[in-house]
Amino acid sequence: MKKQIKTYKDLAEERERLENLLAIQQQRVLDDWAAVKMELAPVTNAFGVAKKIFRPTKDNPVLNTGLSLLSNLFLRNFVLAKAGILTRLAVPMLLKNYTSHVVADKAANVLGKLERIFKRSRRKRTTESPVPPQQSEP
Repeated sequence: MKKQIKTYKDLAEERERLENLLAIQQQRVLDDWAAVKMELAPVTNAFGVAKKIFRPTKDNPVLNTGLSLLSNLFLRNFVLAKAGILTRLAVPMLLKNYTSHVVADKAANVLGKLERIFKRSRRKRTTESPVPPQQSEP
């Protein structure tokens, strides 16, 4: 039952009570939302994998071309040589799309390592003492 507000002090207490109630309810909503996200994590992961299978990454077209050639030559001609026509068309495409995401992630790590190596070698060259110029003989 609500207490009747008669004084300013009662009003301030009611306001503080409502603000505390609001904070508690907001925390409950956040906790419930986190629980829902946790429960739906397997579905999210499944959709993420499906997205990787059906859409290639567009970050590196040279990489995609190489993967396309590799999948067409190797899979169609050797691995799936005796498979049906639908299998020979679908499997290389799906595998190419998925591997483009995997290789793109690995390529970013490799490029980052190469960049650090070159920066380190450049720093060493700039910190070394310069060689004095040679004097020419008269």
